[in-house]
Amino acid sequence: MKIHARMRHSLCTLLLLGSLSSFGSLLAKEKEEDFNIHINGVSKTIEENIRANLTLTPEQSELDDKAKIQQYEERVTQEVTKAIQPFGYYSPKIALTTNATQKAIAITIDLGMPVRIQKITISVVGEGSTDPSLKEIKNEFSLHEGEIFDHTLYEQGKKALLSASIQNGYLDATFSVHRVEVNLDTHSSDIYLTLDTKQRHYFGPVNYHETVLSEKLLNRYLPFQTGDVYSPEKMLKLQSRLAQSDYFSEVNVKPQTTIDSNVVPIQVELKDAKPNRYLLGAGYGTDTGVRGKAAWTRRRLNSMGHRLNAEARVSEVYDKFELDYIIPGKQPATDTFAIHGSYFEEEYTEKLSQLYEAGFTQVREINNWQRKLAIAYLHESYTAYITNEPIQSNLILPSVTFTQIKRDNAAAPTRGRRIEINLRGSVDALVSDTSFFQAYLQCRWLHAFNESLKALVRTELGFTLPDDSERLPLSQRFFAGGDLSIRGYGYRSLPNEIDKDGNRLPVGGAYLGIVSFEVVKTIKKPFGVLAFIDAGNAFRHFGDQIEVGTGVGVEWQTRLGPVKFAIAKPLNKDSEAWRIHASFGPEI
Repeated sequence: MKIHARMRHSLCTLLLLGSLSSFGSLLAKEKEEDFNIHINGVSKTIEENIRANLTLTPEQSELDDKAKIQQYEERVTQEVTKAIQPFGYYSPKIALTTNATQKAIAITIDLGMPVRIQKITISVVGEGSTDPSLKEIKNEFSLHEGEIFDHTLYEQGKKALLSASIQNGYLDATFSVHRVEVNLDTHSSDIYLTLDTKQRHYFGPVNYHETVLSEKLLNRYLPFQTGDVYSPEKMLKLQSRLAQSDYFSEVNVKPQTTIDSNVVPIQVELKDAKPNRYLLGAGYGTDTGVRGKAAWTRRRLNSMGHRLNAEARVSEVYDKFELDYIIPGKQPATDTFAIHGSYFEEEYTEKLSQLYEAGFTQVREINNWQRKLAIAYLHESYTAYITNEPIQSNLILPSVTFTQIKRDNAAAPTRGRRIEINLRGSVDALVSDTSFFQAYLQCRWLHAFNESLKALVRTELGFTLPDDSERLPLSQRFFAGGDLSIRGYGYRSLPNEIDKDGNRLPVGGAYLGIVSFEVVKTIKKPFGVLAFIDAGNAFRHFGDQIEVGTGVGVEWQTRLGPVKFAIAKPLNKDSEAWRIHASFGPEI
C-alpha cells in the first residue's frame, strides 16, 4: 500500500515530532529515578530518541490495575514506534514486560526491515534552474537511492539546498513540493522535492553613516561591488572587516530589501572609536626579568585612515622604543604600508648593544600567505663579547617575510600550524659595511589527540652565507636559549665562548637548528601538566655541539592562550642548574 494525501501530511508531522524532544520527556526523566525502563535491541542513538519521546511512567496505583497496565503498554508501543520511524524503521516488533514489584519495564525491539529509498526526484525552478552551483548541491544531496530513509539526513539535505540558494542570491527561495511517499508493503520510499528559487537578488549601492572616514577608504573594505550577486556571507565578511579595523566602536551592516525589487541597497551604520588608545602593562619574565610596556595609538590622523603607533618596552635585559606611521593599503583589511623607526638597547653580561633602525614596510596577503616586504637602514654599536673591542656597523637591509597560520579556532586552537619564512641580505656597497645572505624558517605544529592530550612541535632553521659569523653585526647573528628556544639555558646564551677574563659569554652563530617536542596532559580543566625536550643550537660551524634541555611544568588555559611554568635542565652540561621558564600566549 502507499501512503498518500492526508496520510502523507500526517506522516511528515509524525516524523518531525519523532525527531524532537518533547516537554513530557523532562517529566519522564524525573520519574525514571523511581521507575526503571530497560530498552533492548536498538542502537544508543535510537534508544536516546525513544527515551526523549516517552511520556510519564505509570503511578504505583496503576501497576496494580491490569487494564491500566495494558493501556500504558499500548501507549508506550505507539510512542516507541513513532520514535523509531525517523531512522527508517516503520514495522518494528515491540515486546513489553512490566514488573510491578521491581517497578521496571523492559522494552525489547526488533527493528525489522528498514525502509530504503527507491527514487529521489529533485527539481529546481525559477531563475536558479540553470545555476551550476545549485546543480552541484543537488547532486550532493545527503541521501541516495538504495540507502535507508533517515529523516534527519532528509531535513539536512533540504536545509543545504535552501541555504545554498540563499547564499547564491535567491533570498525568497522555498520548497513548493516536499513530499515523501512510503510503501510499507515493499519497504521503500520515494522523495519528491521542488525548489522554487524565485528571482535572484543583487547588491545595490552602499551608504555609510556617522563616520569621519572617507567613503573612498571604506569602499576598499567591501568584499563585493554594486551589481554583484547578493550573498549573506559577504555581508558578514564586511561586518567582520569593519569591526576588526579598529576604527569603530560599533558596526551595523543592514540590507535594505524590498518586495518589489531584487536590488538590495546596503546601509552601514558606524560609530567612530575614540581617536586615542592607551596601553600600560607590567610583568615578569624568566628571560627578561621585571618588564614594563607603554603604548599609544592614534587611530585616525586624517579621513584616509592613516594612524600612528608608539610603543616603549623596558626590562632588565633590554629597552625598545618604536614609532610607526601606518597607511591602509588597497585591501586595508590585510594590506598596509608603514614608515618605521626604532631604537633597541640591550645590556647582556654587562656589555651594551645599541641599534637604530629606520625603514619602510609593505604588508599584503597573497594566496593565504602574509607577505611583508621591508627595507631598512640599521646603525649598530656594540662591544665584542670576546675581545671587548667597540664595534660600529651600518647596513642597508632589504628583506621579505612570508607567514601562514592555519588553525581550527583563533581564540583557543586545538589543531593547526604556523609557518614563517624570512629572507634577508646586504651588499658591501654604499652604506653597508658587509655583504651576506640569510634565510630563516620557523614551523609550529599543534595537534590535540583528544580533549585531554595535545602535542606541540617546534622547529627553527637558519643559515648565513658566507658563514663567518664574526663579520656579522650582532643583530644579524643567530642565538639560542630561553623560554621560546632551548629551555634549560639562559636567554640568548648559546653559542658561547670563554673571553680573555675567563667568563663564558655568548657570541652568536651563522647557523641555527632547533627542534622541540612538548606534550600536555589536562588533569582538570583548565589545568594540566607538561613535559618537553628541546635540542639544537646556534652554530658557528658545522659540527658544533648540539645542546639538549628537558623538563616538566604546569599549564593554565586562559581565554588569551595558555600560561606555562616549567623547570628545565641541560643534559649536556653538569654545571648548569635547573632553570625556571614561563611563557604566555597562543601556541600558534
